Amino acid sequence: MQYCPRCKVKIRGNKRCCPLCQGLLEGEPESPAFPVIKKPAVSQVSFFRIVTFVLIVLEIAMITLDFLTDRALPWVSLTEIYAVICWADLWIALYFRNNVIKMVTIELYIAMVICLIIDIGSGFRGWSVEWMIPSTFVGMAIITVIIAKILHISLEVYIIYLFTNVMLSLLQLIGTLSGLNKFPAPALISMALLLIGGAAMALFRSRELKSATGKWFNL
Repeated sequence: MQYCPRCKVKIRGNKRCCPLCQGLLEGEPESPAFPVIKKPAVSQVSFFRIVTFVLIVLEIAMITLDFLTDRALPWVSLTEIYAVICWADLWIALYFRNNVIKMVTIELYIAMVICLIIDIGSGFRGWSVEWMIPSTFVGMAIITVIIAKILHISLEVYIIYLFTNVMLSLLQLIGTLSGLNKFPAPALISMALLLIGGAAMALFRSRELKSATGKWFNL
């Protein structure tokens, strides 16, 4: 342990001089009193900026190529879309990195919207509303519960995500009632399963649901 003969105090760690009088120290230095935290070579902000710049360069290159080829290469447009999706996915992952359930939930909602847009843009074969969206709603509920169990998250924290999922799944009625969904069985089954789960939450976990709703809307 280091020692300051002027101040008559012992000093822990490895100091160049006395923190009180700035005088020379005697004795052997010890290991630091607090662990030294190594900073990452690239911070998350810097990484996000680098990726954003690379994707901007890619977008500019693809748009230029699209005009030069008179839109003759279909993969160019897909690359443009995927670049935007990758950027949005990275932003969500970094912004909600401390809330895994919220991050996964938002990404899955965005995935459903993107698949619907792709389906409509490619002539609308109906695969998005018939299979993708119904299975995603059910899968989202299952994934939420699994993540909560693994991370030991209390029901009061994640029940609002489950209940929101139930409510939003009812939007599938638009495609079913309008005839847009030519094969509504998966959508109806997914809504039925989620409504059963929603009823169970409202009846048996009403306290947690009320508390979570109050916090969500600052009531």
